[in-house]
Amino acid sequence: MKVGIYFRTAHPVATAIAAGFSVHEVHHREPTLYRGEVESFDLVVVNGWRSGKRVAKSYEAAGVPVLVVDFGYLKRVNAPDEYMQGHWQVGLGGLNRIPSFACPSDRFDALGLEITKAGGNPQGNVLVCGQVPGDAAHGMDAHSLREWLREKMREYPDAIYRPHPRGGIAIPGHANNHQPLADALAAARLIVTYNSNVGHDALLAGVPVVCGPGAAYDDLAGESLPSIEARREYFSRVAYGQWTAEEMASGEAQAFWLNHLVPGIGFDGLRDSRDVRSGPDGVLRVSADEPLQAAHDGAEKVQPIADQLVDGLDDLDAEQLRALAKERGVKVHARAGADKIREALRAAS
Repeated sequence: MKVGIYFRTAHPVATAIAAGFSVHEVHHREPTLYRGEVESFDLVVVNGWRSGKRVAKSYEAAGVPVLVVDFGYLKRVNAPDEYMQGHWQVGLGGLNRIPSFACPSDRFDALGLEITKAGGNPQGNVLVCGQVPGDAAHGMDAHSLREWLREKMREYPDAIYRPHPRGGIAIPGHANNHQPLADALAAARLIVTYNSNVGHDALLAGVPVVCGPGAAYDDLAGESLPSIEARREYFSRVAYGQWTAEEMASGEAQAFWLNHLVPGIGFDGLRDSRDVRSGPDGVLRVSADEPLQAAHDGAEKVQPIADQLVDGLDDLDAEQLRALAKERGVKVHARAGADKIREALRAAS
């Protein structure tokens, strides 16, 4: 099987994904150089929707399944220094697409998170949570996002606004909440957000959520809190929709993607009803003589993750190396040459 990975040059997660596909033919591509060409890949993996959407749409039109990787949902990646520890969402064909079939609870249980039967304050306020304008997860500019938030505030006159902590927009004339999130959830009777990950925090904390279309938790949204059983079933699927770099490098993630997520086959062996994984002829684009299979036969064949992350440094020029060092938090002298930066990156790994 041929796999195309469209990630920024030397991205550590691209390295991990490639390692997990070690028994397959893997090709790395720089998404900023993409000009609409469709190569003979059987599966494509893209980094995010901002740079990956155009790639994804071209390949999907040709019947090639596309996996979209971005920051995850629970114990997630939030910044470059968390790339190797936190979880990354991996969805088929877009952002916020968790498995549509039932999944075991083992991965969610391993996170050690509690689902509160009923939380918040039934006599409390409605908390409207903002997001960052231009985020590919919702696609709205500042004007459109502000209008959606104002519409919800008109719908809930007692609403208090919570701006996004990393660059949200102001809503003049409304009271703001800047408490720690746990405190804000404890005081609220309802959370309103377009599709922010705060919806997951609220559902875990036992507070109902109203959201916009396309949120991962859309099916659980509403002014009434879903049962703890319904939320556990949902979060079990969420946990199979996110993976760490270590799990990708070992091939554990790829085994799930190839055996379940891409073909749409649940753990009970039944195929789900989606059609997004197949092309116009209804056939999944995997080599005819190669059945879907685990990414490889044993994790012992894979290099330790720290070793994988330094592979390929010799192929990068000084500017690329400097950008990589900045991303990984590795300090290098402003006048350091390529060799010195490589040395610093290898020492840091």
